[in-house]
Amino acid sequence: MMKNFDGRVFPWNADGLTGLEVSPESDKAGRLVVLLHGYGGDALSNMTFACAIAESAPGAAVCVIDGTAPVPNENNPQKRQWWNLDDDAFDGAWCSFMPDLAPKNARDTMRRAAVEANETAGKINRFVINRLDRDGLTPRDCVLIGISQGGMTAFECVLFRPELTRAGDALGGLVSIGSGILRPDRLRERTTPFPPVPVLLARGEFDEIFPKTVDLFSRSLLTELGTTAGIVERPSGHYGLEHAVCGDVCAFIGDPRSFLQKKSNLT
Repeated sequence: MMKNFDGRVFPWNADGLTGLEVSPESDKAGRLVVLLHGYGGDALSNMTFACAIAESAPGAAVCVIDGTAPVPNENNPQKRQWWNLDDDAFDGAWCSFMPDLAPKNARDTMRRAAVEANETAGKINRFVINRLDRDGLTPRDCVLIGISQGGMTAFECVLFRPELTRAGDALGGLVSIGSGILRPDRLRERTTPFPPVPVLLARGEFDEIFPKTVDLFSRSLLTELGTTAGIVERPSGHYGLEHAVCGDVCAFIGDPRSFLQKKSNLT
């Protein structure tokens, strides 16, 4: 049974973003976990997952950020997105794939999404860096987790922007849950070495949006960059996948590199 988090969950507003936080058991956070929800969710809808993470990492502050804009035409402020996602045009199968080989409409959709996601990633990274500075932590003390559209945004934060790496102090870990990389051709435009950020790719065996090829492509691209990436697969569809992989995510947060070394846990 999950412990009672009364008094440890509170709303915040910082750097133009809002969300909810599960504070650590002690007064001072020793680590920071940042969670980006999926399309159509918000911080509140992800608190069960966030509290499970907090229970497994009692010394960490777990910050769940609200998507930066409401989903159009929903007339519901709790349905949020990170960038404009056209459900009719978006095809997750082309994520992590070289876009010059994708159909033109998929290339156009990915190109536009990458521009918007990069802008959002800058806002998220500013919040993360300021929060780390406030708590006397470094990027190595932080794990960034993204679900679905939040996962694509998390990849954008780490792979295509510089803020989360300072003086070679790479981010402590990155978790992508049911997601992929937008316009990965940009990775081959890098002019500086990529820092060794451990990455967990968590997928559902029956994911109806992101097929397994997306995670295989992602792992291949990340390996080419020189970082360690592993795939874990659980019997789940796309929606609710974070709960199916929660145990794996919590174990990864506890010790990312050690978890990835346990090949028996990964596909």
